Amino acid sequence: MEEFVIRPALDGSGRPLIEFHGDHRSEKFPKVLSLLQQWLPEFRAHAEPPVCDDFIWKCSFSGGEFDLSDDWGGLFVIPKEQSEDVVSTVAAALENSGVFRRVPK
Repeated sequence: MEEFVIRPALDGSGRPLIEFHGDHRSEKFPKVLSLLQQWLPEFRAHAEPPVCDDFIWKCSFSGGEFDLSDDWGGLFVIPKEQSEDVVSTVAAALENSGVFRRVPK
């Protein structure tokens, strides 16, 4: 089972985000976008043009909006607004999928 942690953003805002553990670019790592599409109501995502080695998907669902950020340093769910509600709902979807579990930071 893969793991994720909820932690404060490093920008000093204190907003929570989700950081995935493991090699997120490995062929064996679960397809997070596909899981979220299955588990979040009214989920939609579109990719932004890549910058260097960074890929960002703008995502929305009935409970809010977030970026799924895939960069060389990791894979992150970064909420736009209502950060605690969005992180809580996305975390529950990941756990309910049976593919991810939350671990303490």
